[in-house]
Amino acid sequence: MNNLEQSKGILSGFWTHVEELRKRLRVVIITLIVATSFFAVFPANPQDMFSSAFWVSGLYRPFVSLVLSWLKNLVAPKGVSVISLDVGAPFEIYFAASLVFGLLVSSPVIAYEIYKFVDPALYPNERKSIYPFTLAFTGLFISGALFGLFVLTPWVVYTSIIFSQYVGSVASLSVTNFYYMILIFIAVTGFAFTTPLIFVLLVKLRIVKTQWISKNRLWFYFILYVICAVVTPDGSPLVDIALFIPVALLWEAALQIAKRSEKKPETSATIVQGSLHNFDNFSSAKTTACEFCGHSIDASEFFCNKCGKAQPLPK
Repeated sequence: MNNLEQSKGILSGFWTHVEELRKRLRVVIITLIVATSFFAVFPANPQDMFSSAFWVSGLYRPFVSLVLSWLKNLVAPKGVSVISLDVGAPFEIYFAASLVFGLLVSSPVIAYEIYKFVDPALYPNERKSIYPFTLAFTGLFISGALFGLFVLTPWVVYTSIIFSQYVGSVASLSVTNFYYMILIFIAVTGFAFTTPLIFVLLVKLRIVKTQWISKNRLWFYFILYVICAVVTPDGSPLVDIALFIPVALLWEAALQIAKRSEKKPETSATIVQGSLHNFDNFSSAKTTACEFCGHSIDASEFFCNKCGKAQPLPK
C-alpha cells in the first residue's frame, strides 16, 4: 500500500471520527434540551394540565420552581430572608436552574456517549466495561452534586450569616447569589468527582500515562488545589480545602487503578494510533463486511453505515 493510499485512508478515518463525534454530541445536546425543558415547562402539579384555566391562561407553577423551593427550605436557615434585588434575577435563575438539573438528569447519557465515542479503540472484551463506566460516571456525578449541596453550600451560608452578625448587618441573602451559589456548587463538584474516572479511561486507552503524576505528586495536587479554589464561588480557604480533600482522594484511588491498567498487556490503542499503526493490516480489498450485521462497508471505515456499531481494530 503506497503512501498516498495510506494518507487517504488516515484522512478518511479522521473524518469518520469527526462525523461520529458530531452524532454523539447531537444525542447529548438533544437529551440535555429535553431534560432542561422538562424542568422549565412541565407543571409541578400534573393535575393542572387537566384544568381549562391551565390552557387558557398559560399560568402555572413549573417543576423547576418546586425544586428551587425545596432547595431554599433545605439550605436557607430559618428567619433568614432570600430577597430579589434585580427584576431580571428570578428569570435568570429559572433557566439556569433548569439547565443544571437537566445536566444532572442527562449525566448517564453523557457518560454513555463518551464511552461509545472511544469504542473503536477497544477490543470486544474491553467493550463490556461500558455499563460499569456509565454507572460509575453517573454515581460520581450525583455524589459530587450531593456533596456540593449538603456539605459545601450549607457551610458557606452559615459562615456568611455568622460573620454578618459580627459586623452588625441584617441576616438576608440575595436570591441571585443564593441560588447561583447552589447551582454552581452542584455542577462544579459533580464534574470534579468524575474527572478521576475520565483519567482512568484515558490511561486505559494509552492516551496519557500515570508516570508524570507519580513523579510530581506535590505539584499535581498543588495545581489541583488551585483549580478547586478558582472554580468554587466562595473565596473561603476552608471551602476550597473541603472540596480539595475528596477530589484528591478520588484522584489517588484513580491513580492506583490506572497503574494496574498500565501493567496489563496492551490490548487497546488510541483511535488515531490505531489508524496509524494498524492501517497496513487492512485488506487490500476496498470493502469489507460489518462484524455485527454483515453489511458491506468500506475497508477504512470504523463505523457501519447500517447498524452504526464500531468495528474492532485489526490485531
